[in-house]
Amino acid sequence: MALASLIVGCSDREDDNRGLRAALPFLGQTLIEYQVRQAAAAGARHVVVLVERVPSALVGAVDRLRRDGIAVELARSVSDAADRIHPEERLLLIGDGIIARQEVIDKAGKANAPSIFTVPDASETLRFERIDAGARWAGIAMVDGATLRRTAAMLGDWDLQSTLLRRVVQAEAKRVEAGAGSVWLVDRADEGRQAETLLLSGKGNDFLPGSLSEAITAFLLGRNIKPLWLRTGSIAMAALALPAFANGWIASGTLALALSGPIAAIPRRMDGVALRAAKWNRLWRLGRDVVFAIAAGVLAWRLAKDGAGWGVWALALTTIALMGAVSGQDRLIGRAYMNAPALAGLYLPFAFFGYPTGGLAATALTAFGALLFGQRLLARRLRDGSFPAAEKA
Repeated sequence: MALASLIVGCSDREDDNRGLRAALPFLGQTLIEYQVRQAAAAGARHVVVLVERVPSALVGAVDRLRRDGIAVELARSVSDAADRIHPEERLLLIGDGIIARQEVIDKAGKANAPSIFTVPDASETLRFERIDAGARWAGIAMVDGATLRRTAAMLGDWDLQSTLLRRVVQAEAKRVEAGAGSVWLVDRADEGRQAETLLLSGKGNDFLPGSLSEAITAFLLGRNIKPLWLRTGSIAMAALALPAFANGWIASGTLALALSGPIAAIPRRMDGVALRAAKWNRLWRLGRDVVFAIAAGVLAWRLAKDGAGWGVWALALTTIALMGAVSGQDRLIGRAYMNAPALAGLYLPFAFFGYPTGGLAATALTAFGALLFGQRLLARRLRDGSFPAAEKA
């Protein structure tokens, strides 16, 4: 059976009686927007959001989701929501203000109906709805459309979440432990920030360890710094290498190129956790690669001017060509095994210790090795008859 999702967004937030929990900011979007993206990532073909009123923040969230190709509808009543769900559809229910790690939502999307996800009855879970003496509802359940319709028919003005939960419990639904550290009930802006930080915890990126990346990302989220600004800053940092190389400041220019990598990795991580596709991602990658290519040319010009000989031009142009091939190859593989900032990091010790020509040779050999490795991986996938990443490229 197809999977649909029903997300409840009716409750007012605790720190603002005029605002909804669903409209709280979360990872650069509204909380309900993130919940819908989670349900879609878990396989829901369409998502129904139950709301009693529709502020402008929710209208904007729905528009953004639809532009991203997610089928989402707003329902203003329980009966309206039930009419939008086919009786035979499996229904992923996500409660009001509930945020969970994606692996929990994925697990719920694959569960059999009826199933309910629980957290232990403890001091940190007191705001979750109690099921019995030892467990509370984690705000996530798998039911079916028929159950929702039967509940809607007898509901009246009762609370949908609680009533549906009782019916599922009475049906002896399978209980699945979600873990208190994997689910949060967000009722205030500060709770949203805390959940953001916890979601980002332990997930490093290509350049920074998890703890440092977590601290930096939490700092940026707390100040509402947009991924767009960081991507722009990354290219601007790389562009500083151009005048540095032209003036013979090889180590300083190389450091600027290398530092652009960690700056660019942070917005990638933020977008990844937020389940949001980066806008103009290919354009940003192209801009980065063009800046690095120009920087390599300026470096070769400077070294040749200082007496390094014509060989530096051959090494620089070879590296540029190889990295262009590697970049195209990475789009087929689905991940980057080598990129321009990483090559700059490799070149950095050569620049600092006065071996710039040897560093260019090392970067060219490394780029060639990355190309060979990627070709081998692509050949293996070709033999297997599977190119899952090629469709995304």
